Amino acid sequence: MNQKKIIITYMLSLLTFLNGAFGQYPAPFVSQALQKNSRPVLEEVVPGTIWIDAEDFSDYGGWYHDTQFIHLMGSGYLLAGGTGTPVKDAVTTISVKKPGSYTLWVRSRNWDAGFAPGTFKVQVGEKISGLLGNDPGEEWVWQNGGSYDLTAGETGLRLMDQTGYYGRCDALVLTLDPAFVPPPFEALADARAKYTGLDLQPEIFDGFDVIVIGGGPAGTSAAIAAARHGARTALIQDRPVLGGNSGYEFAVRMNGAGSKNAHMREGGIINEAVMMHAISTSGGFSPAFQQLADAETNLTVFLNMRVDGVLMTSDEVIKGVKAVHTLDGRRFEFYGALFIDCTGDGWVGYYASADFRLGREARSEFNEAVAPELADNITMSACLNSEGGPLLRNTGSPVQFTPKPWAAQLPKGFSRPIAGLGMRYWWIEYPGDTDDLWQAEEARDYLIRISFGYVDFLKNRWPEKLKAEKYDVDNVGVFLGRRESRRLEGDYVLNLNDVLGARWFEDSITHYGWYVDVHHPLGIFSTEGPFECNYRVPMGGGIPFRCLYSKNITNLLMAGRCISVSHYALGTTRIMMTCATTGQAAGTAAAMAAGRGITPRDVGRDHIHELQQRLLRDDQYIPALKNEDPADLARNAVCTASSVQDVWEIDADYYRRPGTLQKGVKTLPLCARWVMCPVGKQQKIGTLNFYVENTQKTDCEVFLNIHASLQFRDFKNIKAAVKIPVTIPANFSGILPVEVNQNIAGKFLVMRFSEKSGSAAKVYWLQSQSNPPQMCSFFSYKGEEVYEDKTLPAFFAQPALQWDYDFSAENVINGLTRCLPDGSVNMWSSDPAQPLPQWVQLAWEKPQEIKEVRLIFDTNLDRWQYVDNPGIPERVSDYELQAWINHSWQTIAAERGNIQRLRIHQLDPVTTDRLRVLVTKTGGDASARIFEIRAY
Repeated sequence: MNQKKIIITYMLSLLTFLNGAFGQYPAPFVSQALQKNSRPVLEEVVPGTIWIDAEDFSDYGGWYHDTQFIHLMGSGYLLAGGTGTPVKDAVTTISVKKPGSYTLWVRSRNWDAGFAPGTFKVQVGEKISGLLGNDPGEEWVWQNGGSYDLTAGETGLRLMDQTGYYGRCDALVLTLDPAFVPPPFEALADARAKYTGLDLQPEIFDGFDVIVIGGGPAGTSAAIAAARHGARTALIQDRPVLGGNSGYEFAVRMNGAGSKNAHMREGGIINEAVMMHAISTSGGFSPAFQQLADAETNLTVFLNMRVDGVLMTSDEVIKGVKAVHTLDGRRFEFYGALFIDCTGDGWVGYYASADFRLGREARSEFNEAVAPELADNITMSACLNSEGGPLLRNTGSPVQFTPKPWAAQLPKGFSRPIAGLGMRYWWIEYPGDTDDLWQAEEARDYLIRISFGYVDFLKNRWPEKLKAEKYDVDNVGVFLGRRESRRLEGDYVLNLNDVLGARWFEDSITHYGWYVDVHHPLGIFSTEGPFECNYRVPMGGGIPFRCLYSKNITNLLMAGRCISVSHYALGTTRIMMTCATTGQAAGTAAAMAAGRGITPRDVGRDHIHELQQRLLRDDQYIPALKNEDPADLARNAVCTASSVQDVWEIDADYYRRPGTLQKGVKTLPLCARWVMCPVGKQQKIGTLNFYVENTQKTDCEVFLNIHASLQFRDFKNIKAAVKIPVTIPANFSGILPVEVNQNIAGKFLVMRFSEKSGSAAKVYWLQSQSNPPQMCSFFSYKGEEVYEDKTLPAFFAQPALQWDYDFSAENVINGLTRCLPDGSVNMWSSDPAQPLPQWVQLAWEKPQEIKEVRLIFDTNLDRWQYVDNPGIPERVSDYELQAWINHSWQTIAAERGNIQRLRIHQLDPVTTDRLRVLVTKTGGDASARIFEIRAY
């Protein structure tokens, strides 16, 4: 087959348009732009009967085309989500060949049988039907819409929403046949084909080495990794865009280990996407993932394809997957050697009869202290998407809110910290016993009911309801973003004790670091808070490769939230950036297996070191491992540099660099933070300067407490040094100097503010965008307990604190590519006192033939969010790769405006005994910084 053929339902140019449109228009607009009308003329195929799928309307109006549940209810449908205001009519035209009295049948669903909240009518020509969407049951049914006298020729159809509360229509049939019986669910596909002329004979795509199902962060990373390693790869995605929960439809913030721990942000493919997204933040991560996928010639992307079955050569081997096009019902089959299930719900594994887990394991299985005595089917719940606007919007004048009788009512005693009235909080979720796997549409509808119940709470029962007086419902959302369902079982099941003990495995292929964030089984109905547990995760542990392939299906791998972990271990591995790294590992392993004609288990048993080294080469971080690639010529080179930084210091100039201080972010309450940093070369602390903001109209009296510690992250054995009263003036915003003039008898300086009188609740410590090694921040909780926090409060000292770190040129070949908690920086950094350009050089005793050079730069893995990529001061922007040829330096590659951490330069073979990287521009930092240089 032609590997360059990309089946998509919209032109690539549309992506450019939507890249600017995302975030500006509600979901119905985007749906209108993405719809595909595969039958532009709606007319009879079987004489006397006209079948009209709602998605084939020529104009959706305000209705939304929902294809989420096609595998459960048969097709996509139109949904009228007007949040209480009827949406604009959907319209189309049909061609009537024979005049007569036609009976109208409409397939619809009453999503709450007790109240029929979402009703609509159909206008056929000039006549309007009675009310539809009000069947006494809650199943998808065919309703009789009455009789219509039609003349030959064109006749208009309209779907007329009556309530704005999520009425839905799947299909309409106009028939002259008095004996016509609408088909039941099991006969729906055949009937649709019969009456529309749709050919259900599957189109075949064969010859793939790797087939990835699911186009979220895990699946896209898996497909790109497999393609980059030479495998002919297919990526099958059931949405119109890539990105999953991070894409434009959901717009969930990308988090991972680095969101909770310094220097632990994930590298590799997901970091590439993050850096690309930072330049153009609209559209979620969909444009970034699409651009990365488009760059791979070995990768074919199939969008709007729902995999709904598998083809097996035996009980243990998959030979292909079956799929349906979500927009027009066409059938497809895809054949390949290796399959990666990145569906999140483990659907491919389920269809292939792979062993899987669902719900919470019994405490006795893994001895997880928080686990229940008996196993159950409780899973973490879903949320609705955040695309399309805020949940509530300030109208500027008081708005009354009368809850609908179908809205859920929150329990007495419900309480949550509510910082923003427009936010769809992650804890707006249903109880964990809700079946969002087989009753996913019902689960989504439950969240709609809960969302309106939450609005009722804010507007009518919240103790601070006056804050919500002028707010009205804006956009509830319709996409179901699930956190947990099936977890496919591998040769090992990672459990909570592994995670909390930071257990290291010989076959580790990535790391985790998000808290063990497991939501309360009662969801929003919990009066105990939103968590069942939320344990801090110590760094150093890894996810074993044995968790990424099926124990009983020999050619099936998995990545993302359906990997082989326990319910509680999933609390840390389910986060999107971690999911992406499992995808990169699975895709790389699949390419290795396909290339050798072996199984994933064989890769883990016989080639794990090679897999790990491939991942490290591609900038995937694996704790405790470093570059040992025998093919890397740089490892045998001698390194020198134009200059080397001798100390690292933070002074007033440090925060004058663009992008260093996160201004205007009030996420760091002054008296809830502890900061630890090395004392440095001098023991005496002069004046400490803090970036603070007092939003109160009164002065704030606090103490600055200075402590000493001998060990990094040790807050138990600290020694108090000084306690200084400090006054922060009313409405103050800026640099607050505090004279200390005190010797610190310890290796580390610990600072915290405490209240002296009054309240410091609205006083904030502004956030830094950089964490030097062995500098960390903790927040206090329940007294003196402290928990590490990723965010670092901004401060500097006069005279400046100076820390000795090894920034030597040899760091570019030491095999490590990030700063580590042991204080190692593992980078070359030039002397900031010397102007650019600066260079670092590799030299060999004998000339080497070089075909590829890989560079890893410092893009500051500690930034809170990459929303201003060009403002990252540490980033190397412009550079030249030079080789010593014919007694002179010759530029063999050059880059301007670089945004990435990993850069790979494929070269025409160059023979040289010296290679150097000449840095001519950074993002604002005075030093040129490079973590690694590899040569092949």
